Amino acid sequence: MLSTLRIRHIGVIDDALLEFGPGFTALTGETGAGKTMVVTGLSLLLGGRLDSRRAGAASTVDGTLVLEGHETLAAELDELGAEEDDGEVLIVRRTTRDGRSRAQIGGVPVPIGTLARLVGSAVTVHGQSDQQRLRDPDPQREALDSYAGAPVADLVAAHRELWSVRETLHAEQRRLAALLDERDRRGEALTSALERLEALDSRPGEDDELRAELDRLAHAVDLRADAERGSLALVGDDAPSAVSLVDIAAEAVRAASRTDPELEGLAERLDAARLDLSDIAADLGRYADGIDASPGRLDAANERLHELTVAVRDLAPVLGPATDVAGLLEASRTAAADLDRFEGAHERLATVEHELAELEPRLEHIATELTAARTAAADRLADAVQRELAHLEMPGASLRVEVVPATPRAHGRDGVRILLAPHPGAEHMPVATAASGGELSRVMLALEVALASSRDDELAAPVFVFDEIDAGIGGRAALAVGQRLARLARHAQVIVVTHLPQVAAHASTHLRIVKEADDGTTTSTVEALDRAGRVRELARMLAGDDASEVARAHAEELLADATAGAAR
Repeated sequence: MLSTLRIRHIGVIDDALLEFGPGFTALTGETGAGKTMVVTGLSLLLGGRLDSRRAGAASTVDGTLVLEGHETLAAELDELGAEEDDGEVLIVRRTTRDGRSRAQIGGVPVPIGTLARLVGSAVTVHGQSDQQRLRDPDPQREALDSYAGAPVADLVAAHRELWSVRETLHAEQRRLAALLDERDRRGEALTSALERLEALDSRPGEDDELRAELDRLAHAVDLRADAERGSLALVGDDAPSAVSLVDIAAEAVRAASRTDPELEGLAERLDAARLDLSDIAADLGRYADGIDASPGRLDAANERLHELTVAVRDLAPVLGPATDVAGLLEASRTAAADLDRFEGAHERLATVEHELAELEPRLEHIATELTAARTAAADRLADAVQRELAHLEMPGASLRVEVVPATPRAHGRDGVRILLAPHPGAEHMPVATAASGGELSRVMLALEVALASSRDDELAAPVFVFDEIDAGIGGRAALAVGQRLARLARHAQVIVVTHLPQVAAHASTHLRIVKEADDGTTTSTVEALDRAGRVRELARMLAGDDASEVARAHAEELLADATAGAAR
């Protein structure tokens, strides 16, 4: 349940604290006092948006939610890391005029969607324009399932589990079918391409090496001549060579070192330089001798490079993007992995199809049982709601809850329609179409009372917020609405914004929104009413004058009748 709600800077409410009772809380006040702002504040805790015209510089709503009985919600909040205080959690929503918004649950910042999901599992706001259970098919089915209880819940859970397995198998079936189709399209081509690449017996970079070799072969004569000339310059006999000159230098330094030992190191270095020059000359000679300028080698290199180039051109479209041999060999590894994926796909597909064939009858059986259970529950729910409608001054109304075929989904293959004939002889039509605004509110209330009455007492009591559910009704119908709200409050916390004294009289907690004007500024506060205060407020609602003795007497009578009714 909601124990407190604090609203700051929303509409005419500057700062107001509301303390709700565990049963039926009525919110009343003069027109324009800010009753709707309370519902707006509650809607913000459910992820709703705030009209910028109603926002202050920074509007804030704090709500305290009692977690007793809400085990699933408490577990989610614990996983979230939200802090509790004596079984209560503080929910905060702040918005600014420019539309920025922040939310916290138990001190933990959360996205607005998470706020709506978590708080919405415990609190439901009903307004004149959002009786979604009466307008959309899915909420109507969920309402029926909630009423049916464990028999349907167990079947839905079993159906969801099998449906999930079925969806997984279908996804694998599609994947395997696509894989086999790819095998049919690419498998033979991949195998052929890989066999050709293997026969080519190449290695990464071979084509680059061949291009470098061909460049050398094209300049073989010049390269040999340059190498031989360099070798002769180092060790030749026709003219002073570098080695002979180093020998002269080394001999001179060795002679000098006999006088000055400090030069011995230089002599050793000159000896080492002579050896290096001799080795370089030998390497140049071998290089010159090794250059093959024969036409046969040139032709062989050209032929091999052409073979590799053609292979890259032909195989890259099959194996994968490649511009050279190294890229082609890399692509071949991916292609080989693709072929490995094809292996066993046909056998696995047969297994998957066999599992699906075995699962479908089980799913069909559960879906059939689910339809039968929902159909039986639909008749009971229709009877329960119709009995409530009789209490709400709609005795001639006829309500049906129909279970109709729908596209199979995780929850089954059933759609649910709530149909209403508002008076004898009228055609049964979807309730949102057949009912007027006041009738729609009463049908919705009848549905909530029926659902709450069927609820397991061990479950957490939900919180229902009704925004002027009594709009468009009066007299005996208004009194009946008050009585049924009081009955609903036996199984849930009920918070009602009302302008009818017949409704407010049945509340166990009565809060009045008080409008105050000061220096041209209008603000509103909230005050909790004792019995005397309730009599004055009900008299004001009855006659517009809380001082009228007649109105006060009538107010006393309303309170007495409501108290007596609650005792029965």
